[in-house]
Amino acid sequence: MKNTDMSQACQHALLSRSPVGQVSVCPDCGVVHLSLDCLSVRLEEKAFQALAVMVMQAQQRLQAVVLRDKLPAERQPAMVH
Repeated sequence: MKNTDMSQACQHALLSRSPVGQVSVCPDCGVVHLSLDCLSVRLEEKAFQALAVMVMQAQQRLQAVVLRDKLPAERQPAMVH
């Protein structure tokens, strides 16, 4: 993160909001602010992008598991070690 004068507070530009929280960015320092209920995380843009990719992959894998579990047993793929 870029060092900024501590007397200047970040100005938050809202990027997205939902019932679970919001994402904003400071146009001056480039820090992305992720706020979820009682949790707030400040990330550099590259770290936020990496987090977004990881969460998307997890969501896709979770969706695949949910769909697999809804298939009848005879149609589910076999697990091989």
